Amino acid sequence: MVSATALLITNDRTIARDLRERLVRLGYRVAGIAASEEEAIQQVELSKPDLILTDIRIEADRDGEIKTGNLIHSTYDLPIIYITGSIGHKTIQRARHTGPFGYIYIPFDDQQLLVTIETALTRHQLERKLRESRQWLNTTLTSIGEGVIATDEEGRLRFINPVAMQYTGWLHTEAIGRPLAEVFSFVDEDTQQPIDVFQIEDGPPQHASKKGFEGVLLPRNGLPLPIEANITSIKDGKGTVYGMVLVFRDVTQQRAAMQEIKRQANRAEALMQVASQLNSQLELETVLVTICEIINRTIKSAAAAVVLQDPHKEFFRVMAAMSQDPALQAYRGDEFQIPKEVFQALLSREQPVVEIQDVQNAPNLPYFEVFRKADIRTLAIAAVFHGDDLIGALISAFTHRLKGLPQDELALLRGLADQASSALENAELFEQVRAGRERQRKLARSLVDVQEAERRRIAKELHDHLGQLLTGLQFMLETAKNQASGTQRAHLEEIQESVSDVIRQVGEMSLNLRPSMLDDMGLLPTLRWHIDRYTSQTGIHVNFRCDQFSRRFPLETETAAYRIIQEALTNVARYAQVKEVFVGLVEQKETLWVEVLDNGKGFDLAALSDRPSSGLSGMRERASLIGGYLVVESFINQGTQIVAALPITEQPLERRKYDRNRSAS
Repeated sequence: MVSATALLITNDRTIARDLRERLVRLGYRVAGIAASEEEAIQQVELSKPDLILTDIRIEADRDGEIKTGNLIHSTYDLPIIYITGSIGHKTIQRARHTGPFGYIYIPFDDQQLLVTIETALTRHQLERKLRESRQWLNTTLTSIGEGVIATDEEGRLRFINPVAMQYTGWLHTEAIGRPLAEVFSFVDEDTQQPIDVFQIEDGPPQHASKKGFEGVLLPRNGLPLPIEANITSIKDGKGTVYGMVLVFRDVTQQRAAMQEIKRQANRAEALMQVASQLNSQLELETVLVTICEIINRTIKSAAAAVVLQDPHKEFFRVMAAMSQDPALQAYRGDEFQIPKEVFQALLSREQPVVEIQDVQNAPNLPYFEVFRKADIRTLAIAAVFHGDDLIGALISAFTHRLKGLPQDELALLRGLADQASSALENAELFEQVRAGRERQRKLARSLVDVQEAERRRIAKELHDHLGQLLTGLQFMLETAKNQASGTQRAHLEEIQESVSDVIRQVGEMSLNLRPSMLDDMGLLPTLRWHIDRYTSQTGIHVNFRCDQFSRRFPLETETAAYRIIQEALTNVARYAQVKEVFVGLVEQKETLWVEVLDNGKGFDLAALSDRPSSGLSGMRERASLIGGYLVVESFINQGTQIVAALPITEQPLERRKYDRNRSAS
């Protein structure tokens, strides 16, 4: 029992004295005794009691005490217990409006008095907490930034907060008690068919107690609102449903923000993609087509074109165009020449992007006629500069008339033009570098051809002229030897042996310079002859594997393959310290693949790069000069692999493809 302070209101002193003694005996404090309404109000304000015990029949006017109890209960929120003897039904009915917390009867009983007071105090405390909770909940729901509607088990409104009133157009006084469907008119956004919220709530159970949905709210007055909503049942511990709570929000701004974020993200991604694609493309034609594709994709235009200045004339030529519109596709491949001064009048550093909103009614200029025929309504043109010089423009065409392209669209087109300018410069530089390399390659190839021709001539001279002279000398020595005797004959035999050695050395020199069978019989017979000769000279077995080629390859390809294998086998004999080496030849996709592999000592490629080997550099140079490439991999005490890719056609090979395929495998 919690000690409490009570105020007694009665004009019966006997009752007051008896009741006071009982309260003190039960452990309560008595703040005072008031005999009238004025005195009671003063005592309440002065002593601030926890409880009021008042006589229901006081010597005032007939209903005076009941009015006093009502005033005290409503003003000071204090529990009131009425003291009564025998009273009528009408008096009890009047007392009910004051919210009595109990009645004690004369004569008093301590137990009944204690139970009534404790019950009144407990009830008052619980009711106060309940009122505070309700007030807190009501304030929270009222101040929340989302619409909140609560219904009873029959679907009639019990609560609606200000945001929900604003969304629906219904006032609180009008909405309470009405069916939910009448206040919350909700339809499907696509079909515009009404949605029954209760069917959503009665639908299959989900992972959470909330059930979310989207749709369009039709306010009482105003425009439809796209909303997101959640509905939750109000249940007791046994699962009995007493109503539901509907929480919803206007997603108009959220959708607009998401669309803007998505649009900006797409544009940022487009610019990154442009930079990536254009920087990875060095072929001018590919760069121009890529620019058109990206313009159509990012700005959603019907067609895009790139015009560049003709380097020899004062007009701009359409270099690339792209469109998915069949009417515009008909113009692909046509060459339009636009005077340079036209773009100079439209574009400048201060105005790098222009928009022509009504092409059909634009000034009657000849170069606009093609756009009129194609029913183009709007044009956006961005300048492409090289330094301060206008070298071209990007043209984006639209088949519908626009009130004005958004500034971010124009800014995006300008960004694409800047990227295009860099890409065009890169492509131009690449063309210059490639042309220079091609000239260098042709020159070096001519030098190799001259070198091989000189080798062929010298080898022929050694074999035919010098070889014949030495052979004739050998016959003359043989004749002289047959006619001599004794010591002279012995000297002639020694001379004859020396001449034979010279003949063999001349033959070796002739073969090393260029075996004639390479020209006469081709690569495979020459390689087999060379491998047999190599094995007999070095003792190293060559495991030779090759395809059965049905044709001769270009002479420069066969020469390069032979020289690479010849040099690689020479290096194996000098450094690898092995008894066996693998040599392979494969024809695949217009490429002759050459491989030489050993499991010997190997070497450090990084260290070797500081002092370039004439053998390795010579092999790389031979492959490069005919448009191929050569790759060397070597590891200490594990071996060395040499792979050469030699073109069979005039088209040069790309080293990067080999590197990517090898990395992937």
